[in-house]
Amino acid sequence: MKNILAISLLSFLGVSAWAQASEPIITTTLEEECAMYPTGYEGLMKFINNEVNYPQDCVDQGISGKVYVRFVVDRSGNVSNATVSKSAHPSLDKEALRVTNLLHWNWNPACKDSAMYMSLPINFEVGDDTEPSEDEDDKPSPHFAGFDIGMGTFIMDNPSDYPYWNQTDLNLFQFGFNVIEYKIPIFKEYLGLTTGLGVNATNIQLGQYDLVHTATTPGGNVDTLFAIQTLSNLTYRSNNLTYGFLTVPLLLEVCSKAASKNSFYLNVGAVGYWSFSGSWSTRGKYANGDRFQNNVNSRFQMAPFGAYATARTGFDHYGLFVNYNLTPLFKKSATATLYPLTFGITLNFDY
Repeated sequence: MKNILAISLLSFLGVSAWAQASEPIITTTLEEECAMYPTGYEGLMKFINNEVNYPQDCVDQGISGKVYVRFVVDRSGNVSNATVSKSAHPSLDKEALRVTNLLHWNWNPACKDSAMYMSLPINFEVGDDTEPSEDEDDKPSPHFAGFDIGMGTFIMDNPSDYPYWNQTDLNLFQFGFNVIEYKIPIFKEYLGLTTGLGVNATNIQLGQYDLVHTATTPGGNVDTLFAIQTLSNLTYRSNNLTYGFLTVPLLLEVCSKAASKNSFYLNVGAVGYWSFSGSWSTRGKYANGDRFQNNVNSRFQMAPFGAYATARTGFDHYGLFVNYNLTPLFKKSATATLYPLTFGITLNFDY
């Protein structure tokens, strides 16, 4: 009697070579199937999948084919007499026989009155369309691209001399859009250097103070920036100095997985920036009830280049960050020596 038992087995070797074992053909003299692999045909598939190595010479030459291997499972459960009943290529035949001969242990005994004959087709194929395995497709994912939303304050000497830079405990609001990220692996996916490119905007609340930007003051200092309370005798509903800057990070990144999903990460390092714009905006109402809105676009003596230290940590696509400027926000002698300190949340994305 002849029984056909279906097995579907796929083994990826390299990027385009695979081997498939299917439809083992079992022949016995009885009406029952009385020889089985100990872990069943799933275990048999898994075993062959782990053991088959596509011959490199066939990969290089693009040689494919199906090899039929015939063997016997005797009454003691041993595999013997493995032969190639249908050849495809000497190298493929040799590999098919090698793997088949590894099956000689642990079969359940065959029928007590008869041996069992099995013919096992193993299909080898080389093709350009074979998709890579999940492991081959995994690349270390950086954690920089995304959105940052935070708040903070200024760290400076003699804050009582500059009340306009500390109107509230948290007078800085920051929004960042990090558009490019790239990670250079150092140790597998667990350690690497992350860099990229981002655009940030920071808003400073000035309360009821007017900015005064003068080239020369009575004391003789140049390029001075300061503020005077109620200079315009107007009550402001909003009074903000906003500056924008481009960022380029250099971060040492530690993470638990190659992909961002379900991965813990920790980044520490420095971010260099270029300040490219500034704007002072005031809004409110006149005494007669009419609304007003004024904007002054200027760099306001901000240092064109600077850097800040950063630490970023999180899980999956969500995280926290803290930034502290290593360089003053404004040029020397322009105003107080201000070091922004900000912290907030970050939403990472992959692309």
